[in-house]
Amino acid sequence: VQQINAPQKVYNDPVNLFVAKFLGTPEANVFQGHVKDEMLYIGAEPVLKVKGIPDREVYAAIRPEGFILDENGPFTLNLSRVEVMGRDTSIVALHPAAEKTVRVIISSENEVDPEKETVKFRLKPFKTYVFDKVTEERLRFE
Repeated sequence: VQQINAPQKVYNDPVNLFVAKFLGTPEANVFQGHVKDEMLYIGAEPVLKVKGIPDREVYAAIRPEGFILDENGPFTLNLSRVEVMGRDTSIVALHPAAEKTVRVIISSENEVDPEKETVKFRLKPFKTYVFDKVTEERLRFE
């Protein structure tokens, strides 16, 4: 047993990387990253301010619903395909720092050009989790 609480509480507040990956369909997107000067970097891109986390190598887990489509956003994914599912749109993408294929779920009110090579996002801080690269324990930020 890694964590005990109501399922939604565990989903929203995982204590380690295993728990973050275990709950949710589609599962959390996991990226290799690093923190420098309280900024989370995935690849070379500074994607999110993480005040209180010291410089180190990390894993960043982002829930599929943790992305905000923004053509000026700091985080770039390589677009594979767009799947309109009624209320939601699922974006399937790639990133060199990702463990596997990235799955993003946004409202279908957002239009995504399936012909584009890349798509840019901002990240929702409360849907982005940072974990120590060695211990895989959660690192909390303000």
